[in-house]
Amino acid sequence: MRGSVAHQVHLVFETVKEFGTSKHEAKTEARAEGARTWHEIGKQMGVKSYATLDAYRDVAKDCLRYAKEELGVKDIEKLSGAEMKAFLESKIEDGVAHATLSKYSAALEKLEVALNRYAAQHGTGREYSFSQAISEARATGKELDRFEGSRAYSAPRELVEAVRGENFRLAAALQQEGGARVKEATYIHREQLRGLRPDAQTGQMKGMVSIQGKGGKMREIAVTPATYAKLEQAVEGGLFKVSAGAYREELKNAANVSGQKYQGTHGLRWSWAQNRHQELQQHGKTYEQAIGQISREMGHERADITEHYLR
Repeated sequence: MRGSVAHQVHLVFETVKEFGTSKHEAKTEARAEGARTWHEIGKQMGVKSYATLDAYRDVAKDCLRYAKEELGVKDIEKLSGAEMKAFLESKIEDGVAHATLSKYSAALEKLEVALNRYAAQHGTGREYSFSQAISEARATGKELDRFEGSRAYSAPRELVEAVRGENFRLAAALQQEGGARVKEATYIHREQLRGLRPDAQTGQMKGMVSIQGKGGKMREIAVTPATYAKLEQAVEGGLFKVSAGAYREELKNAANVSGQKYQGTHGLRWSWAQNRHQELQQHGKTYEQAIGQISREMGHERADITEHYLR
């Protein structure tokens, strides 16, 4: 299929629009056709509300963009379980909550329904089955959800130094020194660089980088002058960009080389939060004041989310 990500997703999800129809009747009809489990019933049902359809489309667009940028799959009709699993695992490593992962999974299951309907309507002969891949990814997510300890690396600086490849090492430094999310550390335009200035909280000279985070919220991350100088060189062509998937693999290798448990890319953000909290307290901030400051620097909506990183 040709067209933009949004166009492809729109066309495919048109096949599951069932606004104004009864969900109860749809379930009864699905059971009559042999569906027994809730999963089997869901595979035969369309989407009954605009809000749900919009939410599913947003996830599908996110997934197709990931497949395009990281895996080279540009056509929604060529998606397979492998792309579903890789996409969900990337979200898990980025630290999404288990409830959010469940929402992503539900959307991808409905994408399977939509693609199968689209294939049937257009006679392409394609069949789609994402269930096993989604289940495998969710199993990994459940393991993370049960984890109650810290996901911070025991020696984050050593981890960064063990990363192979100058650009991958730079991305890791941006996470370790500035608390950047993986998407923020692997895609930076030259215009985002804001120069050197003292950290308002500690007085230390830092290189400032403007970041647009979740929900379009703007903030700045602060890195050492040495890392900032490397970033300046990296964006001389206008853009610093590395594959997030390849970066994750290099980080896994670096964890093994440095003798640490791999905690995902988000583990560096955990490490930064804990180090920053200690640093702010050393400069006179109370426990609560430090959490509030870190919450703003991490782009969080609520301080209790930030406190989760400090356990």
